[in-house]
Amino acid sequence: MVLLSEECARILNCPLKSLREQLFHPKNRILILKELLGRKVHTTYEDRNGHIKTFKIGGLSKYGANVTQAYGRLPRPFNISVAAHFYARHRIRLQHPFLHCIIERFPRHMEDRYYPLELLELVEEEQSERSTPSTLKPLIFRCGSSSEENDEEELSLCELSLGW
Repeated sequence: MVLLSEECARILNCPLKSLREQLFHPKNRILILKELLGRKVHTTYEDRNGHIKTFKIGGLSKYGANVTQAYGRLPRPFNISVAAHFYARHRIRLQHPFLHCIIERFPRHMEDRYYPLELLELVEEEQSERSTPSTLKPLIFRCGSSSEENDEEELSLCELSLGW
């Protein structure tokens, strides 16, 4: 099994320590999403019941786990960061708290869940299952094909459609 953070560093051809800076660039985030969107991952830790969660990648957060709010739109005193949530709930101290998070999306507009890159592993799949779902292909194409003059407009359109 390959850690997702190492796979992202391999895709961007950079060391793990500089992955944070690389993921702040919108084109690099789009490149990662093109490669990983829809693939299955599972957690490297077990929850309180001893289960390992498996899900499909639904997106990539815009900021790191130290800034991304864990509980959605709750106000400040009741909400904590994703990094703090994993320490409080699972007693896992992140080695790279500034790395971005993978988003698990739910249908019917439920709140999304965020998982740090370093706590996820890619699940080996067959090549036929690995392909991006057909519903996401137009979205990825629209986000990735921007001309130089409409660069800002297309990226903001992409960020709105992906929930960034």
